[in-house]
Amino acid sequence: MSLLKLDRADWLENYFDYAPGQDVLIVEPTGGGKTHIAYQMLGEVMRRYPRLSYVSFMPKPKDPSTVAWAKALNLRETPVWPPVKKFFQGKPAGHVLWPKHRMDLGPALRREEVGKILRAGLDAQYKRGDSVSLVDDAHSAATYMGLNDYIEEILVNGRAGGAGVWLPVQKPSGTVNSGGITSYAYSSPVHYLFGKDTDSRNLARLREIGGGIDPSRVEEIVRGLRLYRIGDATVSEKLWIDRRGPYMALIGP
Repeated sequence: MSLLKLDRADWLENYFDYAPGQDVLIVEPTGGGKTHIAYQMLGEVMRRYPRLSYVSFMPKPKDPSTVAWAKALNLRETPVWPPVKKFFQGKPAGHVLWPKHRMDLGPALRREEVGKILRAGLDAQYKRGDSVSLVDDAHSAATYMGLNDYIEEILVNGRAGGAGVWLPVQKPSGTVNSGGITSYAYSSPVHYLFGKDTDSRNLARLREIGGGIDPSRVEEIVRGLRLYRIGDATVSEKLWIDRRGPYMALIGP
């Protein structure tokens, strides 16, 4: 399997061949740019398929990057599902489902309150079909907010109805207290993106991808990905895998 090296804009426009119902996994430690590239990909798919239902699911109480991308992509923030339609408001291109985090509650009750809303939205996207659900951060949503079963339902049964789920994950190995995201997150997607990671516990999950992809070679590439200093941020080069080939490419910042 050859390894291309592509400019990000060129990759998005000419190589990222996404079809409705396909799932996406983005694996990278926190701060490496996975949210940014996820929204870049989402913007490209929204341009190609405006008829799909687009929802970004936010388990975090705050995220400046999501606020900026919601404005750029015309995604309307809503704290509840279904969204409340307001008079005189035009139709948005999609939504950010962002439940309120009640800081007067303890962690368990707060997570359950937020999770209940996120689960309702994700279940609606699955039942509707012809949808893209971006769940960022997927580990937090799956384990703390109780979305694992809903994510797995889309991964296993969503493709026929055109329902795809996109999963940025910063801790693929999971945690002692909360466990990890469903293993289908590694075996079901068509598209994979990896940022630089040297944690052997995280890289061990590469063995679950299958599909003729050599996990040893992927691990070697992921460990050696370049880091770029852009402003105050350190952004990783990305390894993209399309398992239909399979095809691989290094994507610049």
